[in-house]
Amino acid sequence: MLRRGSSPDGYTFAVVTRACAHLNALETGKTAHASVVKRGLESDMFVMTGFINMFAGCGEINVAREIFDEMPQRDVVSWTSMLSGYAQVNRLDEAFRLFNEMRLTGVEPNMVTIMSLFSACGRLRALDQGRWLHMRIAEAGMERDVDVANSIINMYAKCGSMLDAGEVFKRMPVKNSVSWNNLVGGFARNGLYKEALTVFQEMVCSEVKPDEITVIGALSACAQLGDLQQGKLLHAYIEDRMIACNVFVTNALINMYAKCGDLAKAEAIFREMPERDVFSWTAILSGFVRGSGCKKALSLFEEMQLTDVEPNEVTLVCVLSACSQLGALDQGRRIHAYIEENNVRKDVCLGNALVDMYAKCGCIEIASRIFLGMPLKDTLSWNTMISGLATHGHGREAIHLFNQMQKIGDAKPDSVTLLAVLCACSHSCMVHEGVSYLSSMSSSYGIVPEVEHYGCIVDLLSRAGLIVEASDFIKNMPVAPNSVIWGSLLASCRVHHEMELGQKTARQIIKIAPDDEGAHVLISNLYAEAGRWDNVRQVRALMGSRGIEKSPGYSSIEVNGVVHEFFVGDRLINQYGMIYLVLDGLTHQMNQAVCESCYAL
Repeated sequence: MLRRGSSPDGYTFAVVTRACAHLNALETGKTAHASVVKRGLESDMFVMTGFINMFAGCGEINVAREIFDEMPQRDVVSWTSMLSGYAQVNRLDEAFRLFNEMRLTGVEPNMVTIMSLFSACGRLRALDQGRWLHMRIAEAGMERDVDVANSIINMYAKCGSMLDAGEVFKRMPVKNSVSWNNLVGGFARNGLYKEALTVFQEMVCSEVKPDEITVIGALSACAQLGDLQQGKLLHAYIEDRMIACNVFVTNALINMYAKCGDLAKAEAIFREMPERDVFSWTAILSGFVRGSGCKKALSLFEEMQLTDVEPNEVTLVCVLSACSQLGALDQGRRIHAYIEENNVRKDVCLGNALVDMYAKCGCIEIASRIFLGMPLKDTLSWNTMISGLATHGHGREAIHLFNQMQKIGDAKPDSVTLLAVLCACSHSCMVHEGVSYLSSMSSSYGIVPEVEHYGCIVDLLSRAGLIVEASDFIKNMPVAPNSVIWGSLLASCRVHHEMELGQKTARQIIKIAPDDEGAHVLISNLYAEAGRWDNVRQVRALMGSRGIEKSPGYSSIEVNGVVHEFFVGDRLINQYGMIYLVLDGLTHQMNQAVCESCYAL
């Protein structure tokens, strides 16, 4: 246009500023601004307001303020543009100062001004400032406007104040779908899932009918509650009312069924989808990982890689978790290589997942190297690494890392951290250190010990052969011991042939966990070790009368990147004959070695 000799007018510059703001084209915007100054258009309020929006949108908020301050005249749009600019860059104090200045000059804020400020308060969880603004709006009678009221509800919901949000909702003379959606979504986001479903049911009975956004919020509530029955009713409602079942609604359905444990239905819906996005794949993958279907999850991930859908960080965290649970090191390494080759952004969650995978697959040195290379670490990062070291018997290293965590101070120890530290002491028989950490939990770390922490000390004393001390410790615990703690003591009684204490412990287990399969098996094994077969038969008979069945032992092994699963006595696996032949040979060699050692000097 300039090359042709045409002279741009105010409307032209308004279009240019909007385009520059949308494209973040700061340099082009600066050139346009210089052209405006050259043509003497600085007094054009319409044009200069456009430049305020453009510079604020491109992150140059101070330049925007200079233009605003130099304007000879300002209308409500100019003020709102500057206010919105401050709100966009999270400078809420300046935005509110400007709001007060605006009112003092006699310019009344409009709906856009108000909603912009409420949006910023919600985004920054600035509840006090949001409440102050709400009071001013209520005094002016603007709360009755449905759009303003919706923005107030949304602000309170994002700030976690659902009581205030509900009160505003009740006072609304007119409600639209946005009003209901804000309330349903707000309850769901704040963990008040039952309340979210109650509001949804009220909406169904109202004149305003739920839309896709409403049902997504309600499905999320069902998923978090694990309420499969309510989720199925909601699914039927969606189909009966022919609510658009787009990819977002379908993803919510998959997530609901998966979290409620109906993985077959979740996969059936997934398979019927004409198009799937990364959230579809992640929902079904995470469902199988949570539902102990890790092998299936890895198979689905391989299928995903044959499509055009790229996994995101959450997807990769899910499949790394599957590798951790299966001990699938080769597949975990391939996923790690994919992350490196595709320059996937390694946020804290993904870094934690890599550390956990390598630690649980036995590669503690690689896990440590990744941990040390993480630029940012949260409490979970430290907990994962400390737990990994503890599990591999590196108790001293785990304690040293715990001390480093406190020294660096970028993450605060929590209950899980201290549990990992106590486990480290237990696995390395560090009795004095373990008891000392437990004693100082409240005073030094502000953490009240829970039953799991006391259980670690019982395990620590039992591993060290201090059976009587472990028993006395249980008697003096300030919390009631559970079956896990008694089971730990019982297992130790079996190892150290403490039959009398073992019988007392067994009675305690049966008393508090009459249907616990593992506890009954431990008791049976204790009697078997002592050759008391009548007692073994009594325990087995008791299990039969109570309908308690011993689950078969289960394990998995990765060979050439393929995970194989098997049970005790499994004769359905390929080449089982050859496998059992090799096992018999190994058993014979071990027996022979034991016999020979009996005669060794």
